[in-house]
Amino acid sequence: KRPVMFWCHGGAFIAGSGSSGWYDGTNLAKKGDVVVVTINHRLGVPGFLHLGDLAGEAYASSGNTGMLDIVEALKWVRDNIGSFGGDAGNVTIFGESGGGAKVSVLMAMPAAHGLFHKAIVQSGPAVSVTDHDDATATAKLMLEQLGLDAKQIDRLQTVPPQDLIKAQTAVLAKVGFGLGAMANRRRLGFNPVVDGKALPHHPFEPVAPKISANIPLMIGTNKDEILLFAPKLADLDEAAMGIAMKQFLGDSADRIVESYRRARPKASAADIAIAITSDRFMRIGSITLAERQAAQHAAPVYMYLFTWETPVLGGKLRSPHALEIPFVFDNVATDRLSGDGREKFALAEKMSRTWLAFARAGNPNNEGIPKWPGYSSENRTTMIFDNECKIENDPYGAERLAW
Repeated sequence: KRPVMFWCHGGAFIAGSGSSGWYDGTNLAKKGDVVVVTINHRLGVPGFLHLGDLAGEAYASSGNTGMLDIVEALKWVRDNIGSFGGDAGNVTIFGESGGGAKVSVLMAMPAAHGLFHKAIVQSGPAVSVTDHDDATATAKLMLEQLGLDAKQIDRLQTVPPQDLIKAQTAVLAKVGFGLGAMANRRRLGFNPVVDGKALPHHPFEPVAPKISANIPLMIGTNKDEILLFAPKLADLDEAAMGIAMKQFLGDSADRIVESYRRARPKASAADIAIAITSDRFMRIGSITLAERQAAQHAAPVYMYLFTWETPVLGGKLRSPHALEIPFVFDNVATDRLSGDGREKFALAEKMSRTWLAFARAGNPNNEGIPKWPGYSSENRTTMIFDNECKIENDPYGAERLAW
């Protein structure tokens, strides 16, 4: 029986597809003798429009329909994966960006309990998601765009898909998707909802979910996450950086910028902006999630930081969001984001074997990397994935303390 690696695609709960060539599991399956599963599920309005507070019990879980689709897929794996040579008793859920957030949410969903046994969150911590009030406000905006009121919710079933998408786009524009909104992207718009039923509480707020205390976790981020979305940050001068950080951080901007300046005295204004936004966007939440899972002392947690920089666009993107995906799947030969250099292949070999080792036994250690101890708030042991892989305790610790 082969370990099963169950992939949740990214796309911020509104886009993406498990059918993307980026997630082709062929090389991973061949290399590790595993079964790779990728899925599609309802997104956006069909998947995450919370109507329970407007329309009652019949719609109580409508804000988590997309997540419940994933649970059904996991049940299918439990019941059928043996026919494909997979071990239903050894399932690892993993995902990147919105897919990492889906993994975070699954760890807190009672319906998913027992359907997976290990978890990997790549650049997608969901410490908290959308609450009742914010979700209902989004639902009201959606109904308004469609010219409906709360008594006409059943008419949503007959609205043409293209009209739903048009209205969804208008709602997202009102919520805002600028730099400032990115810090609240899990709270605003179309996301899983703490509905008290399918999702009883926030995934990792204020503590990690007890139902997944025994799940080994691997979690990490990329050094320059934000540059995939806002590459112009690399061009900021001092004045523009100050304005951008005020937009992103509000009243805490001056304090956090000063903390990063002290930690990185030789950094440019652009470097400071990239570090702050990337940390707020992904790294700090990932650290919080790791701390809270490790605090349960029931299963190991492994933290990583991917720092390899892509040469594409003259190196301007550095180590952006999503860059690690082709390394994990060992698809760098056909991937364009990682460039044309040869050095990437050695790192892809190490990372894919590390993910495979974790899927097989809940421990990422293998001959290709240095010994990787578990993470705790005392040592903060972190694997640095680069041309030279190495262990560091509390990398960028001074910056972490700013939050």
